[in-house]
This record gives sequence, C-alpha cells and structure tokens, in this order.
Amino acid sequence: MLPSNRRYAAVLTVFRLYAGFFWLAYGIEKFTNPAAFMPPTGLMATYLAQAVAHTSGFYHDFLVNVVLPHEGIFAELVRSGEVLVGCALTLGIFTRFAGGVGIVLGLNYLASKGGLGSVAAWTSIDGFSILLSAMCFLLPLGRPLGIDGLLYLLRARPAAEPEAANAAAAPIEAEFVEEPPLEGASAPRE
Repeated sequence: MLPSNRRYAAVLTVFRLYAGFFWLAYGIEKFTNPAAFMPPTGLMATYLAQAVAHTSGFYHDFLVNVVLPHEGIFAELVRSGEVLVGCALTLGIFTRFAGGVGIVLGLNYLASKGGLGSVAAWTSIDGFSILLSAMCFLLPLGRPLGIDGLLYLLRARPAAEPEAANAAAAPIEAEFVEEPPLEGASAPRE
C-alpha cells in the first residue's frame, strides 16, 4: 500500500524547508559578516583567485574578463542569490525558479573549483546543493504548505460564471445533411 497524499506532502515540505534553510545558512552568513566575504580582502577575492588558477577555457576567460573586473557586483549577486533562493524555498514561493537559480549557483561553485568532471567534486557540498536545488526544480515542492500551493488553488478555482451560462441549455439535436455520392477512383466499391 502506498503512503497517503498527506504523508507525501509532509515529506516534500520537510525537504523544501531543509533546502531553504541550507541556502539561507550560507547566504545570511555573508550578510552578517560582510568583511569576511566581500572583496577586496574577503573570501570572495580568495575564491576568485583560486578559481582563476583551477579553471581553463571559456569559464577561465569569463572569470578573468568579466567577473574579476566586477568582483564586487558578483559578490553581491552570490550572497543575494543564496538568500533569495533560501527565502523562496522556505516560503514555498517560486520554488521551481528558486531551484533553477540554486542549480546555477551550485554549478558555478563546482566549475570555479575545476570540478565539473570530477566525481569527488560532485559528492562535495556543492554537488549536494545542486541535488537539493534540482529536486526543488523538478518536483512541485511549493504546493504543500507553501505560497505556490495557495496560488495554484486560486488559479484552479473556476471563475464566476454569468447566470445565462448556468441556465439549462437546449438539448442538442442531430442533423442529417445530404451529400452527393462519391464518384471516380475515391468512391467505395459496392
């Protein structure tokens, strides 16, 4: 016998809340102690220096030519992204979008460590963040006990119909329309 819908909803809610708290734990820390994270002396500068050293190809060029000249903006995007993903997942609003942003953040963290092709990197905390975010992206985790669920119910509720539409409709009658018989090659053989 399969578990009830309520049991599934409870498990999905716990999973979504865990994912939300996971992202909030990493993001809020970057806001409460900005000197430890923000450039030029924070963790973001060290992180970028290591990323440039461990990457190659397109991603390396992207880091050197786009991210490094604007590292303050990207640091703000990282910490804001983590907090916004965490808030959205915790509240259960825009959960699929938040899951997609979480996937992008996690893939970025893996790529910056040069670990996209490494099994060991995928089993790290960055791989775990991608897994959590992918589950939020693929499953309707915002519906049980989330704002997405309330929005879904509001959309699913039928609109108020005018009184004329509620009136009894006239019965449908069949109508026979005469057509000329088929002639030529497409006519059925008798």
